Amino acid sequence: MLVRLEIRDFAVISNIVFEPGNGLNVISGETGAGKSLIVDAINLILGAKASKTLIRTGSPSCYAEAVFDCSGIKDSGFSKMLSDNGIEDDDGMLIISRTVYDSGKSVARVNGAGVTNAVLKEISSMLVDIHGQHDTQAIFDESTHVKLLDRFAGEKCLKLHREYMDCLQDFKNLVLRIKEISSSPDYLERRREYLEFAVSEIDAAAFKDGEEEELYETKKKLAQNEQLFSSLSNAQNQLSPESEGISPVQAVELACRELGNAARSDDSLKELAERAKALALELDALSSDVDKALSDRNYDEGLKERTEQRIGLLYELKSKYGATIADINKFAADSKKELDDIEKNKDILRELKKDRAVKEKHLLEIAEKLSDERKVYAKKLEKAITSELADLEMPNAVFEVSFVRREKAKFFSLSGIDDIAFRFSANPGQEVRPLSAIVSGGEASRIMLAVKNVLSRVDLIPTLIFDEIDTGVSGKASLAIANKLKAISKDHQVLCVTHTAQIAAASDRGFLLTKKVSNGNTETLCSVLDGANKTGEVSRLLSGSDSDSSLRLAEDLINSFS
Repeated sequence: MLVRLEIRDFAVISNIVFEPGNGLNVISGETGAGKSLIVDAINLILGAKASKTLIRTGSPSCYAEAVFDCSGIKDSGFSKMLSDNGIEDDDGMLIISRTVYDSGKSVARVNGAGVTNAVLKEISSMLVDIHGQHDTQAIFDESTHVKLLDRFAGEKCLKLHREYMDCLQDFKNLVLRIKEISSSPDYLERRREYLEFAVSEIDAAAFKDGEEEELYETKKKLAQNEQLFSSLSNAQNQLSPESEGISPVQAVELACRELGNAARSDDSLKELAERAKALALELDALSSDVDKALSDRNYDEGLKERTEQRIGLLYELKSKYGATIADINKFAADSKKELDDIEKNKDILRELKKDRAVKEKHLLEIAEKLSDERKVYAKKLEKAITSELADLEMPNAVFEVSFVRREKAKFFSLSGIDDIAFRFSANPGQEVRPLSAIVSGGEASRIMLAVKNVLSRVDLIPTLIFDEIDTGVSGKASLAIANKLKAISKDHQVLCVTHTAQIAAASDRGFLLTKKVSNGNTETLCSVLDGANKTGEVSRLLSGSDSDSSLRLAEDLINSFS
């Protein structure tokens, strides 16, 4: 339960310490004194959205800290939740704090460990249940009714619902798979043709890993050989021209022959003849060597063309099927598998439809069990809440839980096969109507209190907070609400913000919030009400005065709850 709350620089609150005890703790005060700020601060501590508008004017931040005694929580899941989030259990005490800065950022800690808002909300779900005006509106939302019924029914319904949800997910997955396989036959045929073409094209190309690098290396070498081959060919042509005219070798040989003839007539020309002969031999040898060098290079024009074509084919396949040869071949492998699946689809579809019938039957069986179980507890809930409403000065009220079987097209919802909603009639002769048709704020508050009281018997949450549960009610109804809160407080710590004397009189511990204006600043103060102070506050709420008659009436009202 909550044992201490400290609030600093929070709206009009400069610094207050609030220490509720067991039983019924009631907070009262003048309009605008900041009674609901206590609830707002607890909400902030338990994960509500932070806003810099909460910060007191002139302060850089606001701070709220709550101390909870958790030694009475027996749920093993609570201890596990703490340990899973690195929070140490300090002898059953839990200190939760939250600081909001003027930048809009906030910092939350639990027993000194920093935590997220999600963790705070998880913790709060097991520590505190807050009912405010928003909750009164929430009960009008029919989507919440099945959850409330399951909470009342307890673990059996909750377990059946979890089992139903698991089966529903399996069933949905199966239906989706059937839908995928049963998609447009034209599409599947076009898909098959495309895959067959792709596989044929890739298999015909038969590219192997590493081949791309080999092709570009071959292309590079061919480019180098082409230039060399061109130079050697040109040299050969110059030495041994294939067209008209004579080659340099032949010219030198002719010159050598003529110089030989001349040397036989003139010995002085013998040296020239010898030189010509040597030159002829050297040119002949050079021509032979160039021929040999050319033939050794073995330049293949066809290889160049084949390499270019292969590279072009690879580029085309990469543009269609993948960035690398490995990707292209994987595409082919995946396509073959998909083609195989397409061929098998008829058999698969037949089996899936059989499986769907089995799963649908099983899902319906669980849904029917869940529906039957809910109907059993719905009768108990109707009886319990109708009884509570009678205690709350609504003796003729009728409360019903409506079950409407969903239409076949929308049969399986997340909650089951029934649309479940609460129905209510306040007066005899009136038909039961949806809760959303309730106009009276007093009726809405009492229905909510009745629901809370019934659920509190099965909930393990130690602290219940009611923010102005008495809105729209007065007189006997206020007294009935006070008695109901008193009854709830026997099993739970109850905190209640009120503006009625009856609830203030019923308190085990009362707190008064007052405003003080000093130097142009408004400040809220919190004081504990006991003895004469409590009597005076009840008197103020009764008549707005502290006359002797009002004080006596207040004292009698307080004593009626003793």
